[in-house]
Amino acid sequence: MSPHIKLRRVTREELNGWWSGSDSEVEDALPQRIDEPWPYMFQPGDSVWIRTAGGNWHRGRVSAQTARKGVISRQGFFYSVVFNERLRKYFAPLNGDIKPDSRHTRELLEGAGVL
Repeated sequence: MSPHIKLRRVTREELNGWWSGSDSEVEDALPQRIDEPWPYMFQPGDSVWIRTAGGNWHRGRVSAQTARKGVISRQGFFYSVVFNERLRKYFAPLNGDIKPDSRHTRELLEGAGVL
């Protein structure tokens, strides 16, 4: 059973300061394995892949809920994602449990035998 994680609302200053990098910096930070962190900033409505506590990967969509901040393995932002039609949970890119639905992510999922 996972511990209860306390999340708090993110301030506008934190959001603005979270990612000031260029697209080339995002490309340089591409993970080589599906479970690696990815410093990616999501927007409401983005299509994503998320890893549940059981280790299964599912497609989902970032909800309009405000991002939260907290710690599991690293300090960072958590995004509310709706998946399996009605489930909603928070996921953190720096914990490696949420990835954008991109060609690179799908290649990593295929390489891990998920797709």
